[in-house]
Amino acid sequence: MIFSGRTARDPKAFTFLEVLITTILLTIGVVAILQMFSIGLFAGNEVENSTTAMYLAQAKMEEVRDASSYAGIDSFASARANVGGSFSGFDREVVVSGNPKQVNVVVYWNVKGTDQSIDLVSLFADYDYE
Repeated sequence: MIFSGRTARDPKAFTFLEVLITTILLTIGVVAILQMFSIGLFAGNEVENSTTAMYLAQAKMEEVRDASSYAGIDSFASARANVGGSFSGFDREVVVSGNPKQVNVVVYWNVKGTDQSIDLVSLFADYDYE
């Protein structure tokens, strides 16, 4: 076969456009996967913070439950303050009100500049104490 000055295109070769489109699609896919990985790590950290906050609230509520008297429950009331120690990223507040006494233990932590909280509530009646 004789060609008039033009070479035949090799059907097995890739054009620049095909390579460019493939590179763009692969890049978009990798970026999407990396974003999902980042979201998964953040979600795991948030679950850990929620679990820790619940633990801190339950620990304080157990202290209140072990009060020596019904009137002694009032002494557990406290304004929001840092928990400290290994839990320095958490604040805790205890509110005691009413009769029977309603005890709210609220634990706060910060996520991206926004306060998150868990509120644990229990009621204590006078007949629980001797």
